[in-house]
Amino acid sequence: MSDKKQYWINQDGIQQGPLTLEQLELMTIDENAYVWSAGFDDWKPLRSVPELEHLLPAGLSAGQEVADVMIPPLPDETAQPAVPDVDDPHSAIHQTPTAIVTEPSDSSQPTQPYPPCPPTNMVWAIISTILCCIPLGIVAIYYSNKVSKKYYEGDLKSAEHYSEVSAWWCIGTIVGGIIASPFVSLIQMAMIS
Repeated sequence: MSDKKQYWINQDGIQQGPLTLEQLELMTIDENAYVWSAGFDDWKPLRSVPELEHLLPAGLSAGQEVADVMIPPLPDETAQPAVPDVDDPHSAIHQTPTAIVTEPSDSSQPTQPYPPCPPTNMVWAIISTILCCIPLGIVAIYYSNKVSKKYYEGDLKSAEHYSEVSAWWCIGTIVGGIIASPFVSLIQMAMIS
């Protein structure tokens, strides 16, 4: 083992050690962390150990009160290091950490789920195209297809817009088919006679 002073650290109930000061400097330290080293009577809050004050998160000064945390039992001094040596270039300390990104939560407001996809009106667009008016129905199908595409791209406002537009094109297709139906019948009768 190294002749450097070694520390054990406990953060959120997870104990690591023995660690050198250099290894501690490479870690992300919580303000509620406790440390222990040879010569300490018991675990001490990190903020109360002068040689470790610089490890505190920005904006937290030494001696500042933080939330009470359960003090862990003393470590076994004969334990093997939980963190690989800082001089080993293949150790986990030299690996890029994976960030876990979470949205900040405001406890005063309940979290709302992402709204469901607006109606695509695709069934109505296809039926109105087949039964009523093909040219107008193709436009209705085009806009119906854009609804889910924009929704899954995360553009809810555009998806709602295209849903409304496709609904109006479906209505227009049905109305256009009803209006055109007598004229189509007259043209067919004229062609037969």
